Amino acid sequence: MSRSIRVAGALAAVSAASMIVAAPQASAGVTTAKVSADKGTVGVAAKARYRAEVMCKAKGRWGKGYVKTYGKPSSKTKTRILEWGYAIQRTKGNHKNSRVEAWSIFQEGTGRERWAGGPGYKIGATEDSKWHKGKLYNTNAYIGRGTQGQMYIAFVFEFDKGTGGSCTKRLYAKDLKWIG
Repeated sequence: MSRSIRVAGALAAVSAASMIVAAPQASAGVTTAKVSADKGTVGVAAKARYRAEVMCKAKGRWGKGYVKTYGKPSSKTKTRILEWGYAIQRTKGNHKNSRVEAWSIFQEGTGRERWAGGPGYKIGATEDSKWHKGKLYNTNAYIGRGTQGQMYIAFVFEFDKGTGGSCTKRLYAKDLKWIG
Protein backbone atom coordinates (compact mmCIF):
# COMPACT_ATOMS: atom_id res chain seq x y z
CA MET A 1 0.00 0.00 0.00
CA SER A 2 1.45 3.36 -0.95
CA ARG A 3 2.10 6.11 1.59
CA SER A 4 -0.41 8.49 -0.05
CA ILE A 5 -3.22 5.92 0.27
CA ARG A 6 -2.40 5.37 3.97
CA VAL A 7 -2.35 9.14 4.59
CA ALA A 8 -5.67 9.57 2.77
CA GLY A 9 -7.20 6.78 4.87
CA ALA A 10 -5.94 8.37 8.10
CA LEU A 11 -7.31 11.78 7.05
CA ALA A 12 -10.69 10.24 6.29
CA ALA A 13 -10.76 8.61 9.74
CA VAL A 14 -9.84 11.88 11.44
CA SER A 15 -12.41 13.93 9.50
CA ALA A 16 -15.12 11.34 10.22
CA ALA A 17 -14.24 11.41 13.91
CA SER A 18 -14.21 15.21 13.96
CA MET A 19 -17.83 15.18 12.79
CA ILE A 20 -18.66 13.03 15.82
CA VAL A 21 -16.85 15.43 18.17
CA ALA A 22 -18.49 18.50 16.60
CA ALA A 23 -21.97 17.15 17.27
CA PRO A 24 -23.66 18.66 20.33
CA GLN A 25 -23.49 16.53 23.43
CA ALA A 26 -26.72 14.83 24.39
CA SER A 27 -26.27 15.13 28.14
CA ALA A 28 -23.96 16.58 30.76
CA GLY A 29 -22.71 13.04 31.52
CA VAL A 30 -21.14 12.60 28.09
CA THR A 31 -17.57 13.81 27.84
CA THR A 32 -14.61 13.13 25.57
CA ALA A 33 -11.77 10.61 25.62
CA LYS A 34 -9.06 9.72 23.11
CA VAL A 35 -9.14 6.60 20.98
CA SER A 36 -6.44 5.43 18.59
CA ALA A 37 -7.31 5.41 14.90
CA ASP A 38 -4.57 4.09 12.59
CA LYS A 39 -1.49 6.11 13.65
CA GLY A 40 -3.27 9.16 15.07
CA THR A 41 -5.69 9.85 17.89
CA VAL A 42 -9.16 11.23 17.54
CA GLY A 43 -11.74 12.34 20.11
CA VAL A 44 -14.96 10.40 20.58
CA ALA A 45 -17.78 10.63 23.10
CA ALA A 46 -17.19 8.59 26.26
CA LYS A 47 -18.94 8.46 29.60
CA ALA A 48 -16.96 9.16 32.77
CA ARG A 49 -16.65 6.07 34.98
CA TYR A 50 -14.80 7.41 38.05
CA ARG A 51 -15.51 10.37 40.33
CA ALA A 52 -13.73 11.89 43.31
CA GLU A 53 -14.70 14.83 45.49
CA VAL A 54 -13.17 16.90 48.27
CA MET A 55 -14.43 19.51 50.72
CA CYS A 56 -12.72 22.33 52.62
CA LYS A 57 -13.96 24.95 55.07
CA ALA A 58 -13.07 28.57 55.85
CA LYS A 59 -14.78 30.88 58.34
CA GLY A 60 -17.65 28.41 58.80
CA ARG A 61 -18.40 27.98 55.06
CA TRP A 62 -17.67 24.98 52.91
CA GLY A 63 -16.67 24.50 49.30
CA LYS A 64 -16.68 21.17 47.48
CA GLY A 65 -14.94 20.16 44.27
CA TYR A 66 -15.14 17.05 42.08
CA VAL A 67 -13.47 15.55 39.03
CA LYS A 68 -14.61 12.78 36.70
CA THR A 69 -12.35 10.50 34.65
CA TYR A 70 -12.82 7.60 32.26
CA GLY A 71 -10.18 5.38 33.89
CA LYS A 72 -8.55 4.91 37.27
CA PRO A 73 -4.76 5.26 37.18
CA SER A 74 -2.50 2.59 38.63
CA SER A 75 0.61 3.37 40.67
CA LYS A 76 2.51 4.02 37.41
CA THR A 77 -0.09 5.55 35.08
CA LYS A 78 -2.25 8.65 34.74
CA THR A 79 -5.74 9.39 33.46
CA ARG A 80 -7.28 12.45 31.84
CA ILE A 81 -9.77 14.68 33.65
CA LEU A 82 -13.02 14.68 31.65
CA GLU A 83 -15.11 16.94 33.89
CA TRP A 84 -14.77 19.07 37.00
CA GLY A 85 -17.26 20.93 39.12
CA TYR A 86 -17.95 22.65 42.41
CA ALA A 87 -20.53 23.44 45.09
CA ILE A 88 -20.36 26.38 47.51
CA GLN A 89 -22.46 26.72 50.64
CA ARG A 90 -25.30 29.22 50.32
CA THR A 91 -25.29 32.17 52.73
CA LYS A 92 -27.11 35.48 53.02
CA GLY A 93 -26.27 38.26 50.58
CA ASN A 94 -24.64 38.16 47.14
CA HIS A 95 -24.57 34.64 45.75
CA LYS A 96 -22.15 35.12 42.84
CA ASN A 97 -19.05 36.77 44.27
CA SER A 98 -16.90 33.74 45.10
CA ARG A 99 -14.16 32.13 43.04
CA VAL A 100 -13.17 28.49 42.57
CA GLU A 101 -10.07 27.20 40.79
CA ALA A 102 -9.08 23.63 39.92
CA TRP A 103 -5.28 23.39 39.43
CA SER A 104 -3.08 20.58 38.13
CA ILE A 105 -0.15 20.01 40.50
CA PHE A 106 2.98 17.99 39.76
CA GLN A 107 4.79 16.70 42.82
CA GLU A 108 8.35 16.29 41.63
CA GLY A 109 10.83 13.86 43.18
CA THR A 110 12.44 16.21 45.72
CA GLY A 111 9.15 17.23 47.31
CA ARG A 112 8.84 20.32 45.12
CA GLU A 113 5.44 21.10 43.66
CA ARG A 114 4.77 22.73 40.31
CA TRP A 115 1.36 24.32 39.74
CA ALA A 116 0.65 23.90 36.03
CA GLY A 117 -2.64 25.25 34.78
CA GLY A 118 -5.53 22.97 35.55
CA PRO A 119 -8.90 21.80 34.36
CA GLY A 120 -10.50 25.21 34.92
CA TYR A 121 -11.76 28.00 37.14
CA LYS A 122 -14.93 29.99 37.77
CA ILE A 123 -15.07 33.66 38.77
CA GLY A 124 -18.48 34.62 40.09
CA ALA A 125 -19.18 31.06 41.20
CA THR A 126 -22.78 30.37 42.20
CA GLU A 127 -23.26 29.90 45.95
CA ASP A 128 -26.38 27.76 46.32
CA SER A 129 -25.12 24.51 47.93
CA LYS A 130 -25.73 22.68 44.60
CA TRP A 131 -23.26 21.06 42.20
CA HIS A 132 -22.21 23.05 39.13
CA LYS A 133 -20.20 21.71 36.21
CA GLY A 134 -17.11 23.84 35.52
CA LYS A 135 -15.88 24.78 32.08
CA LEU A 136 -12.97 22.56 31.02
CA TYR A 137 -10.36 25.08 29.84
CA ASN A 138 -7.48 22.60 29.75
CA THR A 139 -8.34 19.29 28.12
CA ASN A 140 -4.86 17.94 28.93
CA ALA A 141 -5.29 17.90 32.71
CA TYR A 142 -4.37 14.56 34.27
CA ILE A 143 -4.41 12.82 37.63
CA GLY A 144 -2.09 9.95 38.62
CA ARG A 145 1.59 9.26 37.97
CA GLY A 146 3.25 10.71 34.88
CA THR A 147 6.77 11.42 33.66
CA GLN A 148 6.94 14.59 35.78
CA GLY A 149 5.96 12.75 38.97
CA GLN A 150 2.72 12.42 40.94
CA MET A 151 -0.11 14.56 39.51
CA TYR A 152 -3.13 15.67 41.50
CA ILE A 153 -5.79 18.40 41.47
CA ALA A 154 -5.91 21.23 44.00
CA PHE A 155 -9.22 23.02 44.52
CA VAL A 156 -8.85 26.62 45.72
CA PHE A 157 -11.95 28.40 47.03
CA GLU A 158 -12.12 32.15 47.74
CA PHE A 159 -15.43 33.03 49.37
CA ASP A 160 -17.06 36.48 48.96
CA LYS A 161 -14.12 38.05 47.10
CA GLY A 162 -11.72 37.18 49.90
CA THR A 163 -13.75 38.60 52.81
CA GLY A 164 -15.32 35.20 53.51
CA GLY A 165 -11.97 33.42 53.74
CA SER A 166 -10.30 30.91 51.47
CA CYS A 167 -9.27 27.27 51.59
CA THR A 168 -7.43 24.71 49.47
CA LYS A 169 -7.96 20.96 49.27
CA ARG A 170 -6.06 18.37 47.23
CA LEU A 171 -7.66 15.54 45.29
CA TYR A 172 -5.52 12.47 44.53
CA ALA A 173 -5.95 9.51 42.16
CA LYS A 174 -6.60 7.19 45.15
CA ASP A 175 -9.76 9.23 45.86
CA LEU A 176 -11.40 8.16 42.56
CA LYS A 177 -14.44 5.88 43.08
CA TRP A 178 -16.36 3.81 40.51
CA ILE A 179 -19.64 5.42 39.40
CA GLY A 180 -20.47 3.12 36.47
